[in-house]
Amino acid sequence: MAPAYLALAAAALFWGGNWVLARWIQNQFPPQTLSLLRWGSAALFLAPFAIGPTLRVWGEVRREWKRLAILGAIGVTGFSSLSYTGLSFTTSINGSLLNTAAPVFILILAALGFGERISMAEVAGIAVSIVGVLVIIARGSLATMAAMEVNAGDAIVMVAVLLWAVYTVLLRVWRIQLPPMVFLFTTIVLSLPLPIATAALEYALGAPAPAPDAVGLIAIVYLGLFPSIGAYACWNYGVRRAGAARATLFQYLIPVFAAVLAVALLGEQVRLYHVAGAALIVGGLLLATRAKAR
Repeated sequence: MAPAYLALAAAALFWGGNWVLARWIQNQFPPQTLSLLRWGSAALFLAPFAIGPTLRVWGEVRREWKRLAILGAIGVTGFSSLSYTGLSFTTSINGSLLNTAAPVFILILAALGFGERISMAEVAGIAVSIVGVLVIIARGSLATMAAMEVNAGDAIVMVAVLLWAVYTVLLRVWRIQLPPMVFLFTTIVLSLPLPIATAALEYALGAPAPAPDAVGLIAIVYLGLFPSIGAYACWNYGVRRAGAARATLFQYLIPVFAAVLAVALLGEQVRLYHVAGAALIVGGLLLATRAKAR
């Protein structure tokens, strides 16, 4: 199982690096432009390998193009556009930790919108995880929590996490039967009009033009290759070999890698409320998912 575990850890590292690098180069690229460059470059990198397989299943792609476009706009470009906007106002450590709450939203949406039964243990686990989210958003301050003073960046990241949960639930409901690479390529391409439009709006509202240096250009290549393509490839391989239940545990490495990279590259600091919030989120999710497994 070692190759599978290494692949899952690599996926977590790539996704953790996404939060840090996006924060690192935020002064070089407006957030919507960064999202467009990330997914546009990912589409270009994938095209030589994906166009042939896509043409072989073109009939299915044509039948499902509306759903593919919706999934792409919600879970691909939409999620990253909101995440990068949120990172303009909050830290990469906060963003990556809040992202771990996605399974909480998935459980809630599955219960409310799709009729899945939810046990008392799952309710308890969700409640504990939500407390963890509030601890991070309030930065461990009861006064901040009581006054409902929410950092704008944290709120935007939470909306992005909610979008990811909707995307995940729709994946399960629609069950589009396409090869993984074709699915990823088509959802990216069909969702690109969204960041094109939001980037144009960004400049119309006065955003500065990109001013990348060598590090910024390398970061764009990294974002296009590793969090967008490499992480999905590693994740899919790991899930096939190790199973979904074991793979889920590796998601909790994302904020760990993000924190290490953020401290090293950005000088961010891990606070006690980060540790407390993360412990509550992970503990609540373990309680809820173990109840679901039983």
